[in-house]
Amino acid sequence: MKTAVLALAVGLSLVACKKQDDAAAATAGAGAAATEAATAPAQPAAAEATPVAEAATPAVSIFDINTVPVSDKPLPAWPYVSLPAGYQFYYTEDLPSRTKDLARVPLWTGGQLLWLEGKVFSDAIDNVDGKTYSKFEVRKNVQQAIEGLGGVRLAERSLDEATFKANESALDDFRGEFDRIRDAYWYGNDADTYLIRRADKAIWIVFHSSNSRGGLMVAEGPLPEAPAKQ
Repeated sequence: MKTAVLALAVGLSLVACKKQDDAAAATAGAGAAATEAATAPAQPAAAEATPVAEAATPAVSIFDINTVPVSDKPLPAWPYVSLPAGYQFYYTEDLPSRTKDLARVPLWTGGQLLWLEGKVFSDAIDNVDGKTYSKFEVRKNVQQAIEGLGGVRLAERSLDEATFKANESALDDFRGEFDRIRDAYWYGNDADTYLIRRADKAIWIVFHSSNSRGGLMVAEGPLPEAPAKQ
């Protein structure tokens, strides 16, 4: 009987030892796997495609000269536009110095940017002493003076951003040379563009004003070609 009990005790002891050994081996294996995973070099992530921003293409509305009636009304002396009482051009005492016999200037029709080569006048508009500058007054009187000569307003805002960006280099050159009217050629600004269509030429007038000073450009040159009929 004692022998049987002793044999049973030894057997149980051996089973317990085997379980402890199996548990230790499992623990060691798990630790080795974790260490291997931690030290393994990371797999490179798949490269993500970076979208390339495309330059906005300006929407162009082709200008048709035939939409503007021909005017035969008498023209005053160059530069044709008279200012209201209480206002004067900055170089009023030396006005001829503000005219270039030949220059290249941009003209915004409200949907298309045209370039004209011709005679160009440009100058700032100031109030005289004792007169307070009024943007509304100057703009209204300039409009009436131009329309009295048969002019038609084509646009009340400057060119859009996409058009500006597409012509930025040439416009920067122009704005540097014609600084009195430069703000009329920055996108999103208030700027009036008029056209007086004569039988033999086109007279373009661009007006811009801040709350304290204005600017005017008059450009005279060949009539733009009418778009081809479809």
